Amino acid sequence: MASDGLIQTGISGLDRILMGGIPRTNVILVEGTTGSGKTLLGTEFIYRGITEFNEPGIIVVFEVSPDKLIRDAATLGWDLAALQEQKKLQIVFTSPQVLDQELRAADSLLLETAEEIGAQRIFIDGIGLLSRPSNASATLPAIGPGSYRDTLQQLIEGLNREHLTAMLSHELGEYAEPQATSEAAEYLVDTVIRVRRSLHNRRIHRSVEIIKSRGQDYDPGEHTLSIKNGKCLEVFRRVQAPLPFSMDQPTSMAKRSVIGVDALDALLGGGIFDGSTTMVVGLSGVGKTVLGTQILREGAIRQNKRGLLISLDEHPAQIVRNAETLGLDLQSQIDEGTIHVLFDSPQELNIDVHFAKIVSTIEKHDIQRMVIDGMTSYSTALQDQAVYRDFFHALVAYSKHRLMTTFFSYENPEFLGLSTFMPDFPVSSIVDNIILLSLVEIKSSLRRCLTVVKARGCPHQFDSREYVIGPGGITLLPFDETVAKALPLASYNSILSRAPSRIAAATDSR
Repeated sequence: MASDGLIQTGISGLDRILMGGIPRTNVILVEGTTGSGKTLLGTEFIYRGITEFNEPGIIVVFEVSPDKLIRDAATLGWDLAALQEQKKLQIVFTSPQVLDQELRAADSLLLETAEEIGAQRIFIDGIGLLSRPSNASATLPAIGPGSYRDTLQQLIEGLNREHLTAMLSHELGEYAEPQATSEAAEYLVDTVIRVRRSLHNRRIHRSVEIIKSRGQDYDPGEHTLSIKNGKCLEVFRRVQAPLPFSMDQPTSMAKRSVIGVDALDALLGGGIFDGSTTMVVGLSGVGKTVLGTQILREGAIRQNKRGLLISLDEHPAQIVRNAETLGLDLQSQIDEGTIHVLFDSPQELNIDVHFAKIVSTIEKHDIQRMVIDGMTSYSTALQDQAVYRDFFHALVAYSKHRLMTTFFSYENPEFLGLSTFMPDFPVSSIVDNIILLSLVEIKSSLRRCLTVVKARGCPHQFDSREYVIGPGGITLLPFDETVAKALPLASYNSILSRAPSRIAAATDSR
């Protein structure tokens, strides 16, 4: 139990959205449809209480046999049978009516058991069954003495008298009876946690939402809930939720080289500020990934800045191979731990889980330079413009609060001419710097050029510079040099149209 009077559930991620836990005196209701994870959540609440906080517990079930409960828990690595043998857990298989009588009776066997093992937590699975009397199929009256609400009220009072922190589960359904009983339960309890299981584009999505929790603040909205065999439950905070920063955003006046090339730093007005965000925009094949690799190697080798490369497009092995063809030894930095690579498949990408992976990697390895290679893939994978936008905002906000220098690469689909940097999501006002990598057609050949469109707080140059990709990566050519003895880019107009016209030679008017 935390010093501020909160009891921790022990469920990964859940206590975070509960701002540390739940007030110990609160009675907790977990509600959801069949298969949403109610029983599993309640069982883990008891298991974590025993194993992590030394709080013995009781599990009361009406329909699931104790043997099946123990069997299912074993798939997650929880040995409930051993905990029973150690007198730290008691699984009770009974009926709703017997439970009601037990909590009312002064000589209750259940309460004696709770006192014997020193129980501090109890999970009752399926309180909606309390609405049916023992001898009939009819339900209890809605209100008044002997009603479901009255029965539930007395149950809660009995739990409070014994100072047990109680979690109750309730089945949600489409019919009137479960709706009525759930409404009564929601009103009487202190904390309501709703778990959902839904189908989106032929895939299952699970979520958890805190409907109410008296006596505390919490993160509202639907957060991702993950259930995997061999692992416990895990809650991932929704990416749209504002980051819980209490301090002012830090800033820095320190400027650093992007890739160790003076010509590029000059275009940017002397380099980039620590903690700045940069968007690199360009067609496929212009060298965005190469530039990202050079950015990370420059930080790791010359600036002692640990780096992170994130990709949905290319597997780490392919990224390392492609870098090696240009003489960029990325593998050595990976082996040394100065550069890390995070690859996630765009298939069935869960953005809450993905963002949590990014944050975990950054904090675990103290990342100071990050390159996200392929923002376009996020747009395709998410298929939700609002979520895509919120994810980008969350990345920028998190980067700035850590004073981490971040680069995003975006594949612009426009081949000839450029009408917008990112057609599916404008970001010119969000990022600090924009670097445009273009292909220009001169006569029968395509040539690459680099333009710094924006560099916030820096006196950057508006020149377009030709560059080549070869051994060592990207190299900018001097203004008066070009490739294959062709005229330099300075000899042409409308470079960014990608179909420039040659400047006419000056004539002597004399």
